[in-house]
Amino acid sequence: MKDINIVLPIKDPMKAKERLAALLTPDQRRALALMLIEQTFSFFKDFTSIAHILVVTDSERVAGRAEEEGFSVLREEASEGETAAVEKATAWSGAQGFRSQVVIPGDMAGLDAAEIRDLLTRERPDPSVILCPATGDDGTNAILTTPPDVLRFRFGDRSFPDYMAQAREKGVPCSVVRLDSLVLDLDTPDDVRAFMQNGQNDTLKKVLEEWDIPRKL
Repeated sequence: MKDINIVLPIKDPMKAKERLAALLTPDQRRALALMLIEQTFSFFKDFTSIAHILVVTDSERVAGRAEEEGFSVLREEASEGETAAVEKATAWSGAQGFRSQVVIPGDMAGLDAAEIRDLLTRERPDPSVILCPATGDDGTNAILTTPPDVLRFRFGDRSFPDYMAQAREKGVPCSVVRLDSLVLDLDTPDDVRAFMQNGQNDTLKKVLEEWDIPRKL
């Protein structure tokens, strides 16, 4: 049986980062989304020797870039949200025989290779769940499930306590891993403020400074 499938759900950049409309113009939001996607693809290219990469997207541009990098792609005719995208990916993971699946947002601002390697190589009893919580809204920025469909997926506000409750109800061992690079995303103005204060991605910080974001915050 194959081991682990990394699922990257990626929204069409033309529709991404809408909660940053108060800070960024539509062109800037699109540019930010594309920059984060390119960084994500470059990052995960180094992990293809130890894991399989699957990109789920409603964007032909993103799908094409993923295929250029050698990743597998699930195309959505139209975005139905992250939960629906992950449900499709989970069915695919099961059909392909993967023992485990980890879902990681395709637009994280500063992934750390050592932390991701640590996550992928942790002990994973069958069944089990490993959760990496987000900040601010009790969300979940990564979830590693063995087998892939051991829990019902739900993303967004309060997903983290929901997953914890599901695991308790089903008697599935659940561990929480707080990895710094999997805590901070860039979905809201508060996220951007935290990133400008604590983020490690100097290239992205420079772009945001050029867009006068510190003053707007």
